[in-house]
Amino acid sequence: MGQNSATWDAARGGTLVVDSLDSGALAAKLPPAASADSEPGKPWLTRRDAAGAGIAILATIAVAPLDRPISGEFRESDWQKDEKLRSASQVLAFGGGPGPFILGAGFYAVGKVTGSDGLSNAGAHITEAVLLAATVTAIGKGVAGRALPGVHAKEEFEWDRGFHHGNGPFVSFPSGHTAAAFALAAALTGESANWEPGFQRYVGPASYLLATGVGLARLYQNVHWASDLPLAAAIGTWAGQAVENHAHPHRRRKLLDRIAACTSFARSARGQTMVSWSLPLTISSGKY
Repeated sequence: MGQNSATWDAARGGTLVVDSLDSGALAAKLPPAASADSEPGKPWLTRRDAAGAGIAILATIAVAPLDRPISGEFRESDWQKDEKLRSASQVLAFGGGPGPFILGAGFYAVGKVTGSDGLSNAGAHITEAVLLAATVTAIGKGVAGRALPGVHAKEEFEWDRGFHHGNGPFVSFPSGHTAAAFALAAALTGESANWEPGFQRYVGPASYLLATGVGLARLYQNVHWASDLPLAAAIGTWAGQAVENHAHPHRRRKLLDRIAACTSFARSARGQTMVSWSLPLTISSGKY
């Protein structure tokens, strides 16, 4: 087959005429129009998730030698005597405990009462994300069996100890509160994209900052080591983003869908494949 050529035909209202091009080959090179029903489901674990987990594990290893110095610093009397810090830590810790569940249930209830599908769906997705993060961290706690700060044990880690009866002192790793807070942050960030254009850029940083505060609050309360936090944050972020990706698959293909919707094909009498693009144009008739 000879070299293909393309010409722009202005007389046809903006049509690209492609000579000697097989329409099947052209269609194969272009992204298909996607829809919520036809798009294949995204896997729950992707390469990006694996990379994030790897970074979190490396951060855990890097922070581990600082566990006892950081814990000792937070136990200093000057820190513990600060009433404002104590109050703030309690509020932040609530944001990683029952807080996300209450927020999710509140969104869902208000959405159902007011007939707002957006709010009720947001509540359901937030709750799903936090439950997923809590399940994964519960398994991690059981397997790792790490002793909490201040708990004297022969071994800091012990396989399967977190599943035993009376496991309360041995469920330090990873931090469940931190994972729940980051799951909430990721889910809120994803949901905010549906609320108002551009709102996500404000909700995201604020949510993740508060989630980081939850982790620091748990260090201040001496119920976690610093190395309990990185993997918990990765688990929570993954849980929130995974739920959002499956709840709103159209977001990933929004740009491609717009391009496909503006593209049309036609076959000429000479066997040419014509590709046309249309652009939406709004003309105001108001007076200036």
